[in-house]
Amino acid sequence: MAGESDKVEKNDILKRDIRYLKGVGPKKQGLFRRIGVRTVSDLLFLVPRRYEDRTKITPIKDVVPGKFATVQGTITLRGKRRLYGKDGFGIIVDDGTGWIEVVFFVKNMQKLFPIGAKIIISGKVEFDKYYHKSIFVHPDYSIIGKNIDDVIAGMVIPVYPQTEGLDSRFIRRLVYDLLKQDIKFTDYVPEVIRKRENLLSIQEAVKKMHFPDSVEEGEKARKAIAFYELFQFFWKLNLKRENIGKARPFKEKGRLSSEFIRRLPFKLTKGQQRVIEEIDKDLVRSVPMQRLLQGDVGSGKTVIAIYSMLRAVENGMQAALMAPTETLADQIFLVLLNFVSGLPLRLGLLKGSTKASERRGILKDLENGDIDILVGTHALLTENVDFHKLGLVVIDEQHKFGVLQRYDLWKKGDEFTPHLLLMTATPIPRSLALTLYGNLELSLLTEKPAGRGKIETVVKLERNRDKIYSWVFRRVEKGEKAYIVVPLIEGSDFSKERGIKDLYSMYEYLLKMKSDNVRIGLLHGRMKTEEKRRVMEGFRDGEFNVLLSTTVIEVGIDVKDATLMVIEHADRFGLAQLHQLRGRVGRGEKKSFCILVMSDKVSEEGRERLRALKKYNSGFDLAEIDLKMRGPGEFLGTKQHGFGGFRVFHFYKDQDIIEKVRRYVGLLKDGKIPLRENEREKLMSLKEKIEEEFYVA
Repeated sequence: MAGESDKVEKNDILKRDIRYLKGVGPKKQGLFRRIGVRTVSDLLFLVPRRYEDRTKITPIKDVVPGKFATVQGTITLRGKRRLYGKDGFGIIVDDGTGWIEVVFFVKNMQKLFPIGAKIIISGKVEFDKYYHKSIFVHPDYSIIGKNIDDVIAGMVIPVYPQTEGLDSRFIRRLVYDLLKQDIKFTDYVPEVIRKRENLLSIQEAVKKMHFPDSVEEGEKARKAIAFYELFQFFWKLNLKRENIGKARPFKEKGRLSSEFIRRLPFKLTKGQQRVIEEIDKDLVRSVPMQRLLQGDVGSGKTVIAIYSMLRAVENGMQAALMAPTETLADQIFLVLLNFVSGLPLRLGLLKGSTKASERRGILKDLENGDIDILVGTHALLTENVDFHKLGLVVIDEQHKFGVLQRYDLWKKGDEFTPHLLLMTATPIPRSLALTLYGNLELSLLTEKPAGRGKIETVVKLERNRDKIYSWVFRRVEKGEKAYIVVPLIEGSDFSKERGIKDLYSMYEYLLKMKSDNVRIGLLHGRMKTEEKRRVMEGFRDGEFNVLLSTTVIEVGIDVKDATLMVIEHADRFGLAQLHQLRGRVGRGEKKSFCILVMSDKVSEEGRERLRALKKYNSGFDLAEIDLKMRGPGEFLGTKQHGFGGFRVFHFYKDQDIIEKVRRYVGLLKDGKIPLRENEREKLMSLKEKIEEEFYVA
């Protein structure tokens, strides 16, 4: 029987799951998720990667290899074709000035290309070295006389982000059919601002972003939507800040925090000392601290977070630390246990997977004040998580939470507002941080602790795998330790077909190569917290000298004599994650090596990422590069849920509107822009509307 939620979804097409659209289903639903599309709303705000201007038709006799071209002609031949060592299907297209072959590597395509059909082909022209002629390989195409293809055949058409099994043609058809339904979008920008900025209405902007009359019109439409997104973001943030309240001022340093610093096995860097002083000045005030701590990998943010939480505990209050994943929460909890061992503290760990009986005990202890520091995931946000006296909130990898989620945890205090410390190991360029977190104080950690060895980064092709591990094992036999990172725990048919190594297949491979002096430990995210702790401590203490792991080692116990890091299929990881993994080595005085193993068929984008990682050791340099390459959403790993709720706004492309939008929001807040009654009601409704058409916090 359909539930109430099903009725809501059917009545609101924008919130409908993408799989219920005609032609999608469960299989393509999974493919859409890879490009950040879960709902109809996500699809309609999916920004085209580029546009193809099909209003300009090139005669076939004039096409040039290496150049993009659009040709129009008639299908005269079709049949099987073998190219690049693969079986495929080919057609011949003739336009009267000449003919060209078009090759596809997809089965059962013959019925799509009837002899005599009129067709438009768009794509990069390639050169067949064997036959010495120009060809198209897997281009975009439109058969004239078939629904949408008739309409867009000679238009400027969108080319979307693609993934294997999901191409632009299919996405285009879905978007086109949806836009014919005349879906209504809520417009929150007051008309006076819209007219002053000459913005398209949100309705018109969505249509024109997908099917513009020119490339310039498509960009104008995207820019208008970016304005709407940014406006809604800043207005919601403004509403959330209205009633911050007062915090309990902390007293000067007490025994717990002083003892913690005294017991550290290393000396704090000048940067750490400076940030601690900044935090101490914030904590003694009744104005709630709102500080963003940015630090490169290995710069010592964890020590500062623990110090800050101990300051709360020694003042008779509780502290909470929230991480974006269960794996990260587990790792932070283990690190915390290691650092505060011997201090009189009561710690708790709360995750979505925590057993009901254990959860009840934690919640009772928390409410009674019998837990001093609680580490957890989004589970901390649930309604029945009540603190006795919450004095400090720490949010790690803060960019992976929506802004409004961060505020939800912050408001878990009683009549007093807790102090707030946000942290990120993905350095956000200062310009971006100031733009989106202008209400926060910024602390930067750029200095690495003394005695850290140099890390040399090298890139190798997977065909050299045997040589790589022979070299690694020789060094391990001489007393060094190595991390080996793979992207998967277990392989699927998809990954096995593509030769992607998973934890267990890699383990079998390494067992055949290693000597008796090489001892391999296994670590992955499905292990229980205690199991992870045992393996990590076993690696640190020498029980294992090779740790084969998934990316759960992004955060972990420092192993000073771990000098080798091998990352399998490195081209499949983002720059920030690669830099984070590389930071696991180089923590002792010896020189360390990070070996990036990439596919023999690596994409140019993947190759560019690895070149950047080899060239730069600074996370701040890499952050700038990553932001330029991918934009804020992908750069911060939050594309699926938007960056701060953004799916269209792009930091580099839209810097010119940021201050403009912030100024308008300020003027509205101060009553300096006249509003109609219905506009005022719409804006105030955002207090309750946490999730909107293109805002997913």
